Amino acid sequence: MPQANRVTQLPPKAAAPIDDPALPGLFSSDRFDAYLAATGLNQGRAARLYGWNVAVSSALWGDFAILEVCLRNAIHACLSAHAGRDDWWNAIRLHPLEVAKINEATRAARAKPGHGRPIAGDVVAELTLGFWTGLLVNKYHQRLWVPALSAAFPHLTTTRREFHRTLERLRKLRNRLAHHEKVFNRNIADDHQKALEVLAAIDPAPELLVRTASRVPAVLAARADTVNGTLGVLF
Repeated sequence: MPQANRVTQLPPKAAAPIDDPALPGLFSSDRFDAYLAATGLNQGRAARLYGWNVAVSSALWGDFAILEVCLRNAIHACLSAHAGRDDWWNAIRLHPLEVAKINEATRAARAKPGHGRPIAGDVVAELTLGFWTGLLVNKYHQRLWVPALSAAFPHLTTTRREFHRTLERLRKLRNRLAHHEKVFNRNIADDHQKALEVLAAIDPAPELLVRTASRVPAVLAARADTVNGTLGVLF
């Protein structure tokens, strides 16, 4: 077989070398100390807990890949209909903080190749989860929620305030994931459930998709066996 076509693969049952003594120092003591403290200062277990933290973070990203896109599209569609135009931010009075985020997203979309004049969808794709969550705060209750935004969540069973609180919790979790922070000390099962609740408020279809396809429950169930070394670490 020609060298160019050769693919290097790990043996089928090879375990990730998470117990290598060089790794903790490379992770940095400030970061790794939390894992040591959680495992009785056992370096091997701490390293495997670190690996499990990566695995569960990766699984949670799957939840967010569905949640964030569905959330922004639901809000975008609702406000576009309310304003009668796709660039609804040019027709609806927003707080300066949200205006600044819109302007930043517009600049980012314009800077991409082939997007000298970005369409509304390009701008929407650049806006953060924090922006969409910010549209559900109390200051927009009468201006956006009552006349329009409540329709984006036809299956919501709680109040706007409680719904915003849930989204804010998920936003903070997403930021921790983005910065590779520890999440092993959270109630991740409840985080996963909150993500399902947000999706269910939008439409049953994405909630069912995440509930049946998410790796989060399986990774949670494998925590003890991963940390004690019965199972290898898989990201």
